[in-house]
Amino acid sequence: MLKVSGMSVRYDSVIVALNGIDFEAAEGRVVALLGPNGAGKSTLLKAVAGMLPFEQGDISDGRVAFNGASLSGKPPAAITRSGIALVQDGRQCFRNLTVGENLRAASFRHPNGSSARLDLVLSYFPILEEFLDRQAGLLSGGQLQMLVIGMALMLQPRLLMLDEPSLGLSPVMVQSVFEIVERLHRDLGMTVIVAEQTVPRLMQIADDVYVLSRGRVALHAPPGDINEERLQRLYLS
Repeated sequence: MLKVSGMSVRYDSVIVALNGIDFEAAEGRVVALLGPNGAGKSTLLKAVAGMLPFEQGDISDGRVAFNGASLSGKPPAAITRSGIALVQDGRQCFRNLTVGENLRAASFRHPNGSSARLDLVLSYFPILEEFLDRQAGLLSGGQLQMLVIGMALMLQPRLLMLDEPSLGLSPVMVQSVFEIVERLHRDLGMTVIVAEQTVPRLMQIADDVYVLSRGRVALHAPPGDINEERLQRLYLS
């Protein structure tokens, strides 16, 4: 479904963030994108989603294709309409709007069938139904994470990309988030890429694992071939 070939990314035309990345996500799979802080995980996801220009970044070499069609030069809105949704770190939403307003706003570019998608979102995140009229800025970190994933689902994506969804959450909430990711994959057949530093729960649901280090793919293997000790050696190398 997604194929990244020989991709290099630079910021401000001089800072090399990714160097010759080859990365694939097959349809209907869960792909774990691991690596220490600064390895290039977020940059890779933003490159796919067309978000680099907002941070003075650009793809200096290589190609990104989604279902065989090139994404080169396409703006984020066009990439979103093609079926890709990125949930960035920081739980970005409109904090001054209510939960319901945020969910409706997420359907602005794709309004047809929004009521059915809202019902779907609330079936996965029933707590959001209780807070539809609550200002998003008053939610807890875990509730905000559910909201931003719900906003991504309102786009009806074929590929969902999550950037460090466990960051700053309690172990119980991390478990809940990954249970929902597993359900989305199982119930909807959704392709999911999850970028994390290291989360054992993610390894339990992943079909494929990439480990980035200093802007390169340091390891690509099935989850059964990777253990904590091997990850630590890669992170420290």
